[in-house]
Amino acid sequence: MQFKVRFFPVPDFLLDYMQENDFDRISMTARFVSYWRQYTDIPFAQDVAGYIHAKEVIEAFLDEYHIAPAEISWYAPLFEVRYKSIVEAIRRKGIRQVIELASGLSLRGLAMTRDPAVTYIETDLESLTKEKAALVSVLRQKYALADYGNFHLSPANALDRKQVLSAAGHFHKGGPVAVVSEGLFPYLTRQEMETVVRNIRDLLQMFGGVWITPDFLLKTDSTRALASRRKVGKAIVKLTGRRLHETMFEDEVQLQAYFDAAELRVEVLNQVELTQHVVSPGVLKLPASIIESAKPRLHLWLLTPMSLNHRLFMVPKRRLQR
Repeated sequence: MQFKVRFFPVPDFLLDYMQENDFDRISMTARFVSYWRQYTDIPFAQDVAGYIHAKEVIEAFLDEYHIAPAEISWYAPLFEVRYKSIVEAIRRKGIRQVIELASGLSLRGLAMTRDPAVTYIETDLESLTKEKAALVSVLRQKYALADYGNFHLSPANALDRKQVLSAAGHFHKGGPVAVVSEGLFPYLTRQEMETVVRNIRDLLQMFGGVWITPDFLLKTDSTRALASRRKVGKAIVKLTGRRLHETMFEDEVQLQAYFDAAELRVEVLNQVELTQHVVSPGVLKLPASIIESAKPRLHLWLLTPMSLNHRLFMVPKRRLQR
């Protein structure tokens, strides 16, 4: 039986309601990212794409919104660089406890916890987490992956402080953590952003560590974006019901003011400079210049609270390990 996907765009008059209430539709974008990751050497990327029928999903999406595949093949190297730069940033910080919010289908945690010294918690909405748990079981059997008990899939909405802190109960008590968000913030309202930032600050107050994210968007960068990217953005707005990129910051000055107000110290790195090799341009026969031309826009922010009070919050004792 042929696998078919049908998308139902959100009518304009429902966008305000959807912006406030529906997060499951955002999870659909994780499937799009998975499609482009299959053209990379990211661990398990091809397995994920096959398991979720990513080809059928992306073809249905492109057909629905009249987008030619060749128009957006450059997404592959951008997603590849983004993924790899985050892994490298974690490595450079020497942090061995990681929690990823709205982790989608990256399976970065499954890859990194092949090192038994690393604890990685991937969180997302319950429906996607259940689907991913089944996939992980398949991959463990396929590749005979040892289970050291250090990789956790926890259902948690990034806006729900209780769920996020409960997921963090898998961490060891004495070490710092890296909080990762990749591709979450562009879908949030400003109020939702502030809620997630507070939740992240609470985690960092508990353990110490750093928040690693490529998620902040600048209008000064978006004006240089390809027309095809803007076209896809409009389609995703219709699909998810979220006013994508509505909370962009005007420029670096406004973004720095936001960090200051949140009492966050910031270190800005470049994703391309963190990434040693990128294979997808060769796989897709894209020009080698595609990464270099995008480089000025590919920021990675490393954020830490200006002050830490580790006694301010407590992890639930019933979930603590060792």
